[in-house]
Amino acid sequence: MSSLLSLQEENRILQQELSRVEDLLAQSRAERDELAIKYNAISERLEQTLRLETGEREAAESRSLAQHNIELRRLLEEEQAAYKRKLQAYQEGQQRQAQLVQKLQAKVLQYKKKCGEVEQQLLEKATELEQERLTLDASSSQPEEESSNELENALIRLEEEQQRCSGHPSSA
Repeated sequence: MSSLLSLQEENRILQQELSRVEDLLAQSRAERDELAIKYNAISERLEQTLRLETGEREAAESRSLAQHNIELRRLLEEEQAAYKRKLQAYQEGQQRQAQLVQKLQAKVLQYKKKCGEVEQQLLEKATELEQERLTLDASSSQPEEESSNELENALIRLEEEQQRCSGHPSSA
């Protein structure tokens, strides 16, 4: 029972202490709020005073800043115009290059087609010459030496045509 009484007494003392601390806290909050109000009022008065003192300087500085701002805008517009000109020139160059590439591709296709045609003609000529040689061999009406020379000449012409054809695309 005595422990219950001592606990109740201790609880009462703690409640009193809590009330006292809460009162101190409320008082310090009120003081803080009062100081904040005073600080804001003083800061406001200081700003007003400074504005009045620097009003004349600010007007001159404001004019100077406005002139500087106008100059910067003019420079920016000049740079922007120069950039647009460069961009336009670059785009036109790109278009010219694209057209040139298309023309070159068309030329390459033409040369490939022409080489294919020439190769086909060469094959036909070679076949034709081979048939003539076989015909001549079979008839033996011409001497073998003449036939051999003609065949060699035909083969030389064939090789020359092939070299010319293979050299054709690289000259493009």
